[in-house]
Amino acid sequence: MSLALALAPRAAARLITDQPGVIAAAVPLLIVAAVFQVSDGIQAVGTGALRGAGDTRFPFLANLAGYWVIGAPIALYLAFVRGTGVVGLWWGLCAGLCCVSILLFLRFQRLSANGVAPLPGAA
Repeated sequence: MSLALALAPRAAARLITDQPGVIAAAVPLLIVAAVFQVSDGIQAVGTGALRGAGDTRFPFLANLAGYWVIGAPIALYLAFVRGTGVVGLWWGLCAGLCCVSILLFLRFQRLSANGVAPLPGAA
């Protein structure tokens, strides 16, 4: 789906409406959505895998840092300083999500390099 949105955002927007103004506004947002989908999938799987490994603190801190320390400032800068509006807000959110995805992936790589063992008391 990400490839479809990235390669043919205008066609995807035309599936929803025939209004040229709405299509023009949707195209840049659909490109952001394409990147967002990949990062969100990695983040969701990473969070679930780490939760299954008994690690819930790191995903919480990664999300906190990714969205509030990285994503929000970038979003505000792009939207209001650079004047990109809603597209900038979403690119900022996407930047935060990409950072969270990378952090979770690296954390899982580090934890799983030592072998995966069941938690004590787990059957």
